[in-house]
Amino acid sequence: MHLEAEQALRDADELLLVTRGRRSGREHAVTLRFAYADGSVWLRTEPRDAPRTPAATVVVRRGAARPPDWYRNLAAEPRCRVHVGGFDLPGNARPLGDPQAALHRAVELWRAKYGAEWVADWYLDAGRIPVRVELG
Repeated sequence: MHLEAEQALRDADELLLVTRGRRSGREHAVTLRFAYADGSVWLRTEPRDAPRTPAATVVVRRGAARPPDWYRNLAAEPRCRVHVGGFDLPGNARPLGDPQAALHRAVELWRAKYGAEWVADWYLDAGRIPVRVELG
């Protein structure tokens, strides 16, 4: 990966995640906050019981909360692209062996990036799902 791309990943507050629609097969893009470490971006979903809000959050339909489309698209097809700082980087969502440990890692990275005041402890208890996308 280019040094400039790595710097963009460290500096940017948001990225554009492009997945392949699990039903339509068309590209699906969403802007998300993220953290970057060791060649991977770390994402997380909103709480599973959150009300309907912008695209990066859980949508409640038919009385049941479910993860957002981008998450379900990655589950069906882990290959994706990340746009950040003018770079278009290939990515691959990797399974997490221990989701709770992965969530703690993601929260640790988010706190370092966005500040402890913004990333409170409730991140760990709110039903968020961590996602690791390996770049390259």
